[in-house]
Amino acid sequence: MTAPVIRGPITRVLNELDLTRRGLLRKLEGLFDSKVIAYSANPNASPNFIDQNDPVFLNDVLEAVGKCKKLDFIIDSPGGDPNIAEKISVMCRNFCETLRVVVPNSAKSAATMIALSADEIVMGYLSEIGPIDPQIRVVNPQGQITYVPAQSIIDSIGLLHNAMQQGIDHRAIIALIQRLDPAIIDVASKSITFSKNFAETYLSKHMLLHNPEKAKEVAEALSDNRRWLSHGKRIGAKEARELGLRVTEIGNEDDSWKTLWEYYSRVQIYLNNMAVVKLFECADIGLTYGVGAGPPQQPRR
Repeated sequence: MTAPVIRGPITRVLNELDLTRRGLLRKLEGLFDSKVIAYSANPNASPNFIDQNDPVFLNDVLEAVGKCKKLDFIIDSPGGDPNIAEKISVMCRNFCETLRVVVPNSAKSAATMIALSADEIVMGYLSEIGPIDPQIRVVNPQGQITYVPAQSIIDSIGLLHNAMQQGIDHRAIIALIQRLDPAIIDVASKSITFSKNFAETYLSKHMLLHNPEKAKEVAEALSDNRRWLSHGKRIGAKEARELGLRVTEIGNEDDSWKTLWEYYSRVQIYLNNMAVVKLFECADIGLTYGVGAGPPQQPRR
């Protein structure tokens, strides 16, 4: 969980890289007039999703920053456990009066849920959030793990019913029905409800405090797998604002965007060169998770 001991010139280079990144975070604090923390996941490593390890590292970063009026939380993550996403939201709120989530590149799924719990989302022209329809872990007969949209699991029942109505061989349909696990269907249904309730509750508390009806509308829209068709669907600043979210878009010529993008780019180089899975950082400290985790694997949520 900590960086390997590397001595000599390489150590000096790594220290300089760390200081450069943290210097950029310090610069962003001046530009944003806030305290800034960052959580970055390596898109080329696994397991890079939001999980039970994250609060331990994030707490140390928050303690280093201390209580503040305004906290900007830079996040780049493919998503993960919605329950941990809620815990991270609560943790950040405990350290600030106003919370903004800053998305340099991509905050999807459970990371989008964290963004929805903020007072505001800060995005640039390359930034994207995504749908919050939950993904269910499924193990096939060969023992391979896949992640299937919860809504697709539920919709499959209707598809099989329609197939029977259309006269397709009932024996084939029954064979498919027997492969459906009632427990998985129940988990899928409850997961959809949890994600939707999370979004509505936190939007109503903060970003859409005085508009509970809009909070409900946005929660339903982002939870609707049928609307977006893909769990990885890009929702940019313009689309997020059209949904009703409070979004500040920073132009690509702004110093704040250039600084943010330089920080993001340097983080990506560091994560990949050092085989780091996750980086938790503020202007004063940086913590890594999964150093030397082996060759990159296909990311999963």
